[in-house]
Amino acid sequence: MGRQCAGDQAMAKVVSGNALKRAVENQTFIKGGSLSCAEGLKYDFRLGTRILKASFGLPVDMSSMTEAERGQIAVDPGEVLFVLSEERVELPKNIMAQLSPKRKLSHDGILVLGGLCIDPLYHGKLLVGLYNFSSTRFPLRPGKKLIAAVFYELIEEEISELDPVETSIEDFPDELVRLIQNYRPVVLQTLQESLAETQRQLNALRTEITSGREWQEQFKTSLGRHDDQIEKLLKGLGEEKDNRSDAEKSFRQELSAMQARTWKLAAQLGAIIGGIGIVVSAIIGALVAHSLR
Repeated sequence: MGRQCAGDQAMAKVVSGNALKRAVENQTFIKGGSLSCAEGLKYDFRLGTRILKASFGLPVDMSSMTEAERGQIAVDPGEVLFVLSEERVELPKNIMAQLSPKRKLSHDGILVLGGLCIDPLYHGKLLVGLYNFSSTRFPLRPGKKLIAAVFYELIEEEISELDPVETSIEDFPDELVRLIQNYRPVVLQTLQESLAETQRQLNALRTEITSGREWQEQFKTSLGRHDDQIEKLLKGLGEEKDNRSDAEKSFRQELSAMQARTWKLAAQLGAIIGGIGIVVSAIIGALVAHSLR
């Protein structure tokens, strides 16, 4: 055991090496432990046989199951269940522990839930929650290393500052059992299907918006073409109006000229007719005078 120091102030010392192994052999503050789990600075607590799983409703003990039944026990994808450690601890008032989940569990897609500190005077097993955030089942094997603990021996000053309270957990608390009875695991496959459907709807909406924009552009282009055609039509109508106005003006001028020529011709014709009348009258007069002789 080595005592840590900060300046001249003594701090808690780590229970390690031979001292940790003696605690396991003599079962002082680690009960039911194994020397194979004492590794240098830490002790690896193992998975016990007691589990609390939603599909069972109540705690079950895998030690009372057949080998085939135990082989079916697993943390399903998206599920949370609770387990107890194989070992017990009986910490005196001058010993505390810091916990750290085994790294391999996270590699397998398992997140360890729960406190990461064991206070002095705690008696009982470790209660640990396991959440499977992967897409595959994680089988539970009693005796598998679950969580590591580093034990610290406190000095008198630290003990008085902590003012520890004796607590104990030997099995799953009743409130946790009631909670797990109403718990329904999140089915990742259903969640993935929902996400896929949401993505499909988003893609359809994106396509619809894009199509709407394309339609708007096409409509805008069509309106532009219509505007050009209307402008050309209006221009043509204006030109036609001007042409008709010029034609009407030319027609009126031609009509006036024709009327003038008609009046002139009528006057000439009247003069001719008048001349002819005079000649005819002279001839008739001459004939009458001749006949009277």
